[in-house]
Amino acid sequence: MQRQEIKIKVNMHSEKCRRGVMKTVTKLSGVDQVSVDLPKEMLVVIGDVDPVCVTTSLRKKKWVAKIISVGPKKPKDDDKKIVPIMYCNDPCGYGYGYYPPCPPVVHHGDQGCNIL
Repeated sequence: MQRQEIKIKVNMHSEKCRRGVMKTVTKLSGVDQVSVDLPKEMLVVIGDVDPVCVTTSLRKKKWVAKIISVGPKKPKDDDKKIVPIMYCNDPCGYGYGYYPPCPPVVHHGDQGCNIL
């Protein structure tokens, strides 16, 4: 099973209900992330877990649960914008700082330049 995003409508009326739903779902194996939107009464579960198993466990605890959608987790735009930062850990101080990286003619010993 692959990592997926499951949206479930759960009848919750208070903060106590929200905590109970979170506690019930986080006990399941394969759950990576759980988020609850109390005003919309929406539960979002991300992980390798069966949607029927999630709703069944909620219904055993007497919550009314209905599966809204199941699909692959969509990557956020912020995750795509990661740019590596180059810096030089030059002990002589020549190439310290950010761009441009140290020129290859400078001897660094065992340390060298790193890309983070």
